[in-house]
Amino acid sequence: MNKEIINKYSVFRKQSKVGALVFLFDSIRKNAVNFLFILIPTGFDLLVFVIVSLVFILILSIYAYVQYYYFEYSFDFEKSEFLVKKGWLKKTKLSVPFEKIQQVNINQNIIHKVFSLYEIQMDTAGSKDTEVDIKAVSREIAEDFKQISETIKKITSKNIDKNIVEKSAESLEIDLLTLVKTGLTSRYFETLGAIIALFFAGLAMLNDLEIDYAPAVVDFYYETDFNLLAVSIITFVAIYVVLMVNLCLTLIKYYGYKAFKKLQNLEVKYGLIQTKSILLSPIKVQEFRSTQNWIQKKINLRNVRISQASSMHVAAPNRRNIVDVPGCSNEQMDKLFDIIYDNKIDGEIVVRPSIRKFLINLSFFAIFPTIIFIILHQNVSFLNNTYFLNFCIFYFILSSFAAWRFYKNSILFYSKNFIRIQSGFWDIKTKTIESYKIQSVMLYQAFWHKKFNLGSIILLTAGGMSYITTCNYEILKKITNNVMYGVETSKKRWM
Repeated sequence: MNKEIINKYSVFRKQSKVGALVFLFDSIRKNAVNFLFILIPTGFDLLVFVIVSLVFILILSIYAYVQYYYFEYSFDFEKSEFLVKKGWLKKTKLSVPFEKIQQVNINQNIIHKVFSLYEIQMDTAGSKDTEVDIKAVSREIAEDFKQISETIKKITSKNIDKNIVEKSAESLEIDLLTLVKTGLTSRYFETLGAIIALFFAGLAMLNDLEIDYAPAVVDFYYETDFNLLAVSIITFVAIYVVLMVNLCLTLIKYYGYKAFKKLQNLEVKYGLIQTKSILLSPIKVQEFRSTQNWIQKKINLRNVRISQASSMHVAAPNRRNIVDVPGCSNEQMDKLFDIIYDNKIDGEIVVRPSIRKFLINLSFFAIFPTIIFIILHQNVSFLNNTYFLNFCIFYFILSSFAAWRFYKNSILFYSKNFIRIQSGFWDIKTKTIESYKIQSVMLYQAFWHKKFNLGSIILLTAGGMSYITTCNYEILKKITNNVMYGVETSKKRWM
């Protein structure tokens, strides 16, 4: 790193002057819903609307300027720290040691693109109190931060292999066609759940606006003949909406996806409307997860998620410790795995759950609910007998198949350097964890499992929790002992 950059960032600096506008637009976006609820009691009178809008924007403008003016940052290269001063009434001085900087993200949403600015986010081990968010800097400063970050990673890494450093950069690109395939074959249940949640949120808003929608819904229910054709049309429309939402979100979020190795770091760039550039250290990766469903398996496609250390206090949507790689082929996934990990997976021991796991799931999720439905139907007839019989048969078959799939796909793979846990019904997830990064192993046995020599194991890392249940207890005990011995004797660092 040259002396010019050291001198430039050794003194406290402010963000770009245009950053105040970025703060303003960001505040308006976050408070748009609150603004709507403020306007509801006014009856949307034009004069009142204008006055309230002006006052609202004025308050947010003052708040945005205060945020911009009282935010300064610098690097203390002698003490190896990144420093931030912020706040007006409540002044805060934040010091982040270089070795704690886990990940550097350089983002550019649509507002940043308008003003040719960038947002820099620095993450430590996931603690929400030590995350740094610099909202608005120029492209030059963003590039300087990249260079500084790469130097920091190089200095703080104690296990650098010079041959790896000098090797030409390895890269991975996701083309447009692959993104289309990914959008059409991924996240069906998550998207459907989000649409349903959005639907009920809309109903809640109608209630807040005191709009009586219930009679119209009741009339529609009684006037519509839910025959096979109607149900087929509704199902087709639901599937079409889910696929289109998935496709659009995937293309917008991951357009232009590129990942490449730069020195000891993995740099990832993607995004159409909001461009992200993430710089993470492979040595700090806690979990490598691949997800593949039946359709993706036929076209050699899978999604990968890379997780670093996180904090349970940080809300899931704000966890920037997670990097997704959409639409890898098996060969690309292997290349990505080699970029992150030095060791290979070999000599695995395969541990499967007992058949009792399937029988228990079958009882709780198929047999018992079906019996309850039949009892309720005898007392409250909410469907005619033909529809009810079809519903019970369909539910029992589907839930039984799901119980079997969960049992069949639940597998633990143990090797000297890695533990892999596979699970899932439709989307088969395989989590890969380096053994020496495991922080805690919990082995437990319910009293009703002692007779059958069965138990369960929970693995805790800085990236989250993984577990498998109803397996041979003696085998799990041996795995636990080997893992704890490996963790205690390992001299490798992961932070």
